[in-house]
Amino acid sequence: MTPLLLPLHGLGGRQDLPLPFEFVLIGAAAALAVSFAVLLAAWPSPRFGEPSGRPLPRLTRLVDAPLTLWVGRVMVGGLYGLIAAALLLGQDRITNPAFGFVYVWVWVGIVPISLLAGRVWRTLNPPRSLAQVVTWLTRRPDGLRPLSEQAWHRLGLLPAALGLLGFTWLELVQPDNNTLRVVGAWVLAWLVVLLGGVALVGDRWIAAADPFEVFADTIARLSPWQRIGGELQLVNPLRHVATTPNRVGTASVTAVLLGGTAYDSFSNTSWWIAAVQTSTAPPALWQTTGLLAMVAAVGISFGLAGLALGRGMTNRLAAGLIPIVAGYSIAHYLSLLVIEGQRTLIGLSDPLGLGWNLFGTAELGVYTGIFDHPEVTALIQLGAILVGHLIGVLITHEVAVSASPKGRAALTQVPLLALMIGYTTAGLLLLFSP
Repeated sequence: MTPLLLPLHGLGGRQDLPLPFEFVLIGAAAALAVSFAVLLAAWPSPRFGEPSGRPLPRLTRLVDAPLTLWVGRVMVGGLYGLIAAALLLGQDRITNPAFGFVYVWVWVGIVPISLLAGRVWRTLNPPRSLAQVVTWLTRRPDGLRPLSEQAWHRLGLLPAALGLLGFTWLELVQPDNNTLRVVGAWVLAWLVVLLGGVALVGDRWIAAADPFEVFADTIARLSPWQRIGGELQLVNPLRHVATTPNRVGTASVTAVLLGGTAYDSFSNTSWWIAAVQTSTAPPALWQTTGLLAMVAAVGISFGLAGLALGRGMTNRLAAGLIPIVAGYSIAHYLSLLVIEGQRTLIGLSDPLGLGWNLFGTAELGVYTGIFDHPEVTALIQLGAILVGHLIGVLITHEVAVSASPKGRAALTQVPLLALMIGYTTAGLLLLFSP
């Protein structure tokens, strides 16, 4: 994790688990294997052919009301403006709320917000409001050099995958990533890429290139809220994630998210720290190589396992990685969000370090009760990883029975099941490693 923030994801350790760690690993692998066997018998054909749910017309009208949208965008835009002021005019200290906002509220908070509220991030995303200003100035909603539909299809989410990799590098590798100079430069680069792309190819660029919006949209596929025919509906989250179209680059996005979080755990192991510190090579070189290797390992292993279903299936199967990404993120960053999220809220009342108390939070203390119950933290971490993988098996099975010839679904899923068990074991080993 960034030097600014403590490695609070490690609050729950192996000694806090209810069983010996070896039993936990065996039990987790057995749970996935048994679930797979049950699915083969009880789920022989696709169940989620089309999106469907319970229509919520009143909620749709409320959410889509101009007043609701205006109030929400003004509030979120005001928060971003306050953070911009902290970046430009605040003191270069770890108490500056800009650091916690970027690394905790945004990067970590995306997961619970999107799970609970669906695609609200896209609706309130300030770069979308700025994109409207750009298209108004250029008077070209499709940009100065519009792309064809075929080009947009090929592009998919690949720009966002690169953006996510860049931010992960900033968080885990970039020297001095807890200074205003570095964070401010990255924020400026983010805005230039987004708004420059809007001017060049149109406002569809935001949905393809904004790493945070794409991350939020990816996790929101697990929420109980889905737009169907323009109407907000209450849906089965399994159906939601299984029936949402998978754009080109979905597999790359999930590989970066899962690989980056895995490397964050791996980089805190005693073995890796010792290897970096005793080497004559620059630490940044080690860390960059490790990050890229972990992302590549996730992407290549998943791609190879998916070949059993045929070429071109990787992006469809990537839907099964989304619950794993969400589960591992919750397990890995839970304590960080609780503790550092509070510090950010406290610092937000005095963004410039001038002794202000804008929101009445400056005098509050950080509640650290979570430190008193490490066994509860360990169980939550274990449960998040295991539940994420179990849901991933369900989604992968649904995709497999939809794409496999009748009678071959079991055979085509064996490599994917083995991979899921491998991911589960590796995730637990990394999370609870000394």
